[in-house]
Amino acid sequence: MTTSNFDSWLDALEEPETETMANLYESIVGVTQMGMFTTKENGGRLFVKADDGEETLMIASEAAKKAFLEILDVRYGDEPGMGVVMSAELRRANGKND
Repeated sequence: MTTSNFDSWLDALEEPETETMANLYESIVGVTQMGMFTTKENGGRLFVKADDGEETLMIASEAAKKAFLEILDVRYGDEPGMGVVMSAELRRANGKND
């Protein structure tokens, strides 16, 4: 099953911790496998699959990709403007766990 509903797809994930979400971000940016996420491109659209998810997320355009990455930064970044990837790197450097 495929969805383009960002919120419902994110809500279905079992491990929404900062480091996991940073892996999701990197998977999308690199169109690659990172952690539990695999992103593939087909016809200009991105398809993201989580190991523990039943649905595949479809990101239909560059604008949708930008919007989704912004959602990840806002929801899972530790502080406003920091972003999820920077937050995960800072947590690793400080030896913190979610």
